[in-house]
Amino acid sequence: MSKASDYDSAWKDALESYFPEFMALLWADLHVQIDWRLPPVFRDKELQALMRSARRGRRHVDKLVSVRLLSGQDTLLWIHVEIQAGHETAFPHRMYTYYVRLHEKQPGEHIISLAVLTDAPAHSEAPCMSYQARFWNCSLCFTFPVVRLESWCNRMGELTKLAPANPFAVVVLAQLEANATRADRQRLVRKTELVRQLYHWGYQRDNVILLFRIIDAMMALPEALEPAFEDAVQQIEEETQMNYVTSIERVRLKREREEGKVEGWVEGKAEGRVEGKAEGRVEGKAEGRAEGKTEGFAALLSALIARKFGTLPDWAKVRLVAANDITLRRWAEQILDAQCIEDVFK
Repeated sequence: MSKASDYDSAWKDALESYFPEFMALLWADLHVQIDWRLPPVFRDKELQALMRSARRGRRHVDKLVSVRLLSGQDTLLWIHVEIQAGHETAFPHRMYTYYVRLHEKQPGEHIISLAVLTDAPAHSEAPCMSYQARFWNCSLCFTFPVVRLESWCNRMGELTKLAPANPFAVVVLAQLEANATRADRQRLVRKTELVRQLYHWGYQRDNVILLFRIIDAMMALPEALEPAFEDAVQQIEEETQMNYVTSIERVRLKREREEGKVEGWVEGKAEGRVEGKAEGRVEGKAEGRAEGKTEGFAALLSALIARKFGTLPDWAKVRLVAANDITLRRWAEQILDAQCIEDVFK
């Protein structure tokens, strides 16, 4: 039995954690116009309200980010990542519709719409797509820039060279490897190799753990191959003498929870202390306490969600276990305005 890849949460975490690097890799000409001395502001509440009436069902990730240009102008960047991005004739119209909604809600603001298609065939190298309508003497044409990740397939070597300096190159590599491999032994080999490179690219511990989680979410494996992957990670850590993903315990705990073997979601504080103790053997008591705090926060958030919407579905429990502090805080803010449980996890 294969666990489904969680592209949605992986892309959300990647965009929130590495937004400047995302822009530098995929939109370099716009990146150089942004004043990065001022941190980008994610305006998720406004985007959530805007998208509430949108048709559900298709998998995509949307981010609304406010940045300051070097020219002094404040600009809204609407980032749309299409997860299942095969040919869809309605896609340009949807981009146009959201662009109009943004202008209605944010009159007078400069708005830029950017689209990333994660697995659309790279049959076209055109840097833009457009929606056009014409009737009698009335017409309109809305054009927006788009990146098709599959166009990077013949540039994997370039991505590998960029990876030590730009963590978003690792995200793109993971997505392309997920696109190119089925959830079988071939994916196990490619996933293990990508994790091995992660340990040699010179990232600090926090980045290694975050990128590991993104790779793990995107390149899901069948249950039968999970032990082999865990053994491979343990061997890599022994070879490099870097006990970063002492989440062998954490990864195993996450997977056991997915399978329903671990109960007691409101026992997060106790679990946090246990995991903190395990982490502390390598990284010290301070990091153990931080890990326990994260687990406790996740348990508290799960209790709040359950009180508002009822029993948590399994997919929500998995998302809570795998989330980092930044993501948990975002979800905690979104629960206030959420109309359904899916709105919390956007």
